[in-house]
Amino acid sequence: MRHTSLSLLLFFVTVVAFAQQQKELRRSKTVFLNEAFQKGRILQTFNRHIDDSVNIFLKDASLCFVRKDTIYKAYLNNVLGLRLDTVEYKKVNNQMGRVVARQGYNYLLCVTTVDMNRLKEETYSSNSAGFFDIDIPSASGVNVNTFFELDRDKRESEVGYPLQEKYYFWLSGKEIPANETQVKKFVRPEMKEAFRTLMADRFWSWRDEKSLKQLLMYLQ
Repeated sequence: MRHTSLSLLLFFVTVVAFAQQQKELRRSKTVFLNEAFQKGRILQTFNRHIDDSVNIFLKDASLCFVRKDTIYKAYLNNVLGLRLDTVEYKKVNNQMGRVVARQGYNYLLCVTTVDMNRLKEETYSSNSAGFFDIDIPSASGVNVNTFFELDRDKRESEVGYPLQEKYYFWLSGKEIPANETQVKKFVRPEMKEAFRTLMADRFWSWRDEKSLKQLLMYLQ
């Protein structure tokens, strides 16, 4: 009986740990973060800002705006971030990263984009595979080519565009990919032992947002 209980406990622990590693696939019905462009505040260097009608293009998490019914990608050289409704974004790798959590001057950011590899697989495995080009001019005058499924109506009504999320830490102005190799360099000396213990915790995961939030207290 005791052996059976122990086996069930180990099975439960394994299932919970596996479930934490697996994230539910999120999808979007549009190629933009929001169905319509919304008033947002673009945060710039030297405490400047611009209020404009903006959106985030999910192909590459780029910032877009509208001029005379034409959509443009924003030129981000002097852009630090964005406030859209009550959500704050920071520029990371020329993409808009949603602020998930912060502690002092350190942030956890999430960049959400269309999972293009999965989109291709799903489209080519269907009976109506096909793509068309979308050109979104950038503010610098360079067109950026991308592609999405031709049969938009079917995809939006059935499953939508598959999304993927990549996390970064913004540590005192430095962009750090959320992985052990990069992050451990920024662990505070007095937290190194606690960090090693956390890394050995099977319930903790680099793929889990709640787990990543915990790391902020460990970092310089």
